[in-house]
Amino acid sequence: MKAILCKKIIPVTHKPIDNGFILIDDDGKIKDIGTTSNFSPDVEIIDAREWIAFPGIIDPHCHASIFEEEVGLGLGDGNESTNPITPHVRVLDAINPDDRGLRRAIAGGITTLCVAPGSSNVVGGQMTTIKAYGKIVDEMIVQENAGMKCAFGENPKRLYGSQNVTPSTRMGNLGLFRQLMIETQNYLEKWAAYRKKLKDYKTDLKSYQQKMKEGKEENVQKPKEPTKPEINIKYEAMLPIFKRQVPLRAHAHQANDIITAVRLAKEFNVRICIDHCSEGHYITDFLVKEQVPAIVGPTMSFKSKIETRKKTWKTLGILYKAGVLVALTSDHPVTHCQYQFIYAILAHREGLSRQGAYEVLSINGAKILGLEQRIGSLEAGKDADILLLNGDPLDARTKVMRVYINGQKAFDLEDGEELF
Repeated sequence: MKAILCKKIIPVTHKPIDNGFILIDDDGKIKDIGTTSNFSPDVEIIDAREWIAFPGIIDPHCHASIFEEEVGLGLGDGNESTNPITPHVRVLDAINPDDRGLRRAIAGGITTLCVAPGSSNVVGGQMTTIKAYGKIVDEMIVQENAGMKCAFGENPKRLYGSQNVTPSTRMGNLGLFRQLMIETQNYLEKWAAYRKKLKDYKTDLKSYQQKMKEGKEENVQKPKEPTKPEINIKYEAMLPIFKRQVPLRAHAHQANDIITAVRLAKEFNVRICIDHCSEGHYITDFLVKEQVPAIVGPTMSFKSKIETRKKTWKTLGILYKAGVLVALTSDHPVTHCQYQFIYAILAHREGLSRQGAYEVLSINGAKILGLEQRIGSLEAGKDADILLLNGDPLDARTKVMRVYINGQKAFDLEDGEELF
């Protein structure tokens, strides 16, 4: 075990602790947090009494490791832009842990990322949540399937409209999406009917075998086993959505696209989270009423298209104050996730409270991902994903001095690694 002694601990979900310690067990979990303790001789003491401890940052929507730095044809794997409906593709199969962007993310305090396909397709594929540190992606996985990426508005209609194929309008986007949803429902019904027939067949077969054994029936006909439906990988990929195990993760900037996305989710009784939500501050009451979570960003970036023309740093504060479960995204590499603290500082400057800034960086992302029992705050029993800072988290001059992921040191600024 090891104990980190800190000048201050900011758990996020509890009040800050001055001159405290974080005890980490050999499994990489936080065993205890407090102010005074007599440690056994076998506990490794880490003296960080000049630094502040903060939970590892969670970026709940990014493209690090699939849109890599020094990007070229061999390193841009985020969009399967050959068909607007690709629910069967998995971002997991494209993640490269060797992406230098991941290393720089850790240097900025990112410990967990939800990696998403890009937004060129109406339905773009399955997202995966990983820890930022590791060499083998299978060992970094936190959630193999974190949701189904889908896109409303400008991106799909621009890409496929330029090829003179559907979709070229928002109507086309939703037409294709509804077709997929209805086809998946039909697929579910087909398999449900098959399972019922199979159950009846097994009952009838057992009765037939018993009658044959007893010789009571001479002309009894042996029941016929039902034909098993073919497996369709696209519809199989959508089943966790219909079972409400994971949400639709909806790329939507404009207010009308956000409302359309929620309408679709309600129509098919599935869960949804709005990613980007650039105009969410115009429909705050709607988001509160529908209890829709939002992941806001990237706000630092250039307003490169019509649907981002109204984005503002005020959005996070407005949604947070209203009670929307809201988190912060860099949309890396649109803006680099290495600077999540800076983005939170700008949102704080424009009205987001200090506590809100802490939460949109950490616990709220965990809640949206359904991982709040494991990550997102400094509490006993959670993963020891810990940042050590040399100052106030909401001071742009503050540096991330050291990063622990699962209790292991993943980054140390004093090693001299050039990542900024």
